[in-house]
Amino acid sequence: MRERTKQFWHDVGEHFKSRNYIWKFKLQICLPIFIGLLILDIITKQLAFHLLSHDPYAPEVKFLDGFINFKFVINKGIAFGANADNLVATIIGAVLITILAFIVFLYINSKTAAIGLIMITCGGFGNLIDRMWNQGGVVDFLVWILFPPYSIFNLSDTWVTFGVVVLVLAIIIEITRFYRDRARSNCEESIVNNE
Repeated sequence: MRERTKQFWHDVGEHFKSRNYIWKFKLQICLPIFIGLLILDIITKQLAFHLLSHDPYAPEVKFLDGFINFKFVINKGIAFGANADNLVATIIGAVLITILAFIVFLYINSKTAAIGLIMITCGGFGNLIDRMWNQGGVVDFLVWILFPPYSIFNLSDTWVTFGVVVLVLAIIIEITRFYRDRARSNCEESIVNNE
């Protein structure tokens, strides 16, 4: 039993040492994406904070009428204001999800998945920064009015949403590649066996 345990940890160590982490791609492509999206998020939240009325009864500012308008709200919850009454759980959950997305980003070797994960990490990090500045709340200012569910959000929420979409696409691509390569391998194997 002790030998198996030793072998297991040795194999795990070898896996992490020999893995292709695509560091060059992550530094040249993903890091600028992270920095750019984070700066854009912080700037837009600051503009919303300083330019939009803080009165909850103030009318929305027309932007793309019938699609998206502007309205300033401090959201202490998560998406759609859910869990606003439990700020500690909201912050702990946001921290854990952001850290998990970043750890998976460091490990993953799929370029598409890496972009999705860095967007999720950026969105989570942007909202966590905002929670430090606004006593646990985030500045939401984009009002979605095109079709239900009507909601108010910020760019960090957009980065997380797009990141999840990119990540799902990456998973679909990887599954498709796996089954295509497997079918190709089986086909080549059957041709060799028939000869």
